[in-house]
Amino acid sequence: MQPVVFMKPVTSIVPPGELISIPAYGRVLHHEVEIVILLKDGGQNISLDKALSCVVGVTLGLDLTLRDIQTEIKKKGYPWELSKSFDQSSPLGSMRLYDHSFDLLNLPFTCFVNGEKRQEGNTRDMIFTIPRIISFLSTVWKLMPGDLVYTGTPSGVGVLCEEDEIVLDSPVLGRFTWTIC
Repeated sequence: MQPVVFMKPVTSIVPPGELISIPAYGRVLHHEVEIVILLKDGGQNISLDKALSCVVGVTLGLDLTLRDIQTEIKKKGYPWELSKSFDQSSPLGSMRLYDHSFDLLNLPFTCFVNGEKRQEGNTRDMIFTIPRIISFLSTVWKLMPGDLVYTGTPSGVGVLCEEDEIVLDSPVLGRFTWTIC
């Protein structure tokens, strides 16, 4: 089994505190909280034991998905970009330096919508570990310094509506907020 992979444009990134617009061509917007890593080193065919040495920063992010669009394009066997790679589809928290003072392989995180806990996860429970994701990606593309890697979401994804407040929280990485407009 391999990770499902897709790419997003730079215009998908939204810093904390900003408003997020729902694209006019979609109706059903879902949140997916994820750990996001920033690479300091790139390369190809990176081994599992060297993968974490490529990481310089870690934060929380959202992989926003237009679920109605994704459902339709999946039926047709089309790529997912229209449902995942739109402007403002990747809200991104402030980076924390990965200095090995915390365990990247045992990192808790939570997503709240309007104060209600929607998702709770820990990197120790991921289907694909962060080293496995980095190693796999490096067999397909040459990874570059500055690349951001969203690493997958725990259960509990759900619908977002206008005026919803999304808060991502980790005792290690911090707390980040966005509002849907």
